[in-house]
Amino acid sequence: MCETLIKEDLRFRQLGGGLLLIIAVPLTLVSIFLGFAATVKITDLGFLLPGPALLAAALWAVFPRRAPRTKLTISDAKIHFSASDKTISLNELVQIRAYVPLLAKHTRLVFQTDDQDTQFDVVHLTHQSQDIIKLVSVRLEKQGKSLREGRTEVVGARNGIWTVEEGAPFETETSPDRVTYGRE
Repeated sequence: MCETLIKEDLRFRQLGGGLLLIIAVPLTLVSIFLGFAATVKITDLGFLLPGPALLAAALWAVFPRRAPRTKLTISDAKIHFSASDKTISLNELVQIRAYVPLLAKHTRLVFQTDDQDTQFDVVHLTHQSQDIIKLVSVRLEKQGKSLREGRTEVVGARNGIWTVEEGAPFETETSPDRVTYGRE
């Protein structure tokens, strides 16, 4: 299977630049038409600068000069983090934890091995955190392992911690709490 590249998503920047462009063009035109007629000195042209400055910022945002950066590469044997230049072997992976930090709006994934924890913020990327976990799970299934999400002890709700386990990804034997003893 080929590598999966997870890159920056520049759509929000381009959308914001487009909205700024919609505001900047009329502002620039109005300030030019009304401003040049009222100018007496060269210092009077100072109020004309916000329009072209907004126009330049909008064009900079709409047309980025660089390609989206690769943030994460998932292959059959390893996970490579481009920002910190770290590589985790899938054989060493023990646990993946997904949580939202306090006062944040984005998810953070923590890839845990026996030696280290590697944190990865999922913000403005081409894939969401659930997609990244599923991609890692597919790669682990090829090695005979699976990811299983943990549950809380009190209610049994999902807790966002996936542990790597040996064997099939789905339950093959019946659990004692699901045996109905002939009842439906």
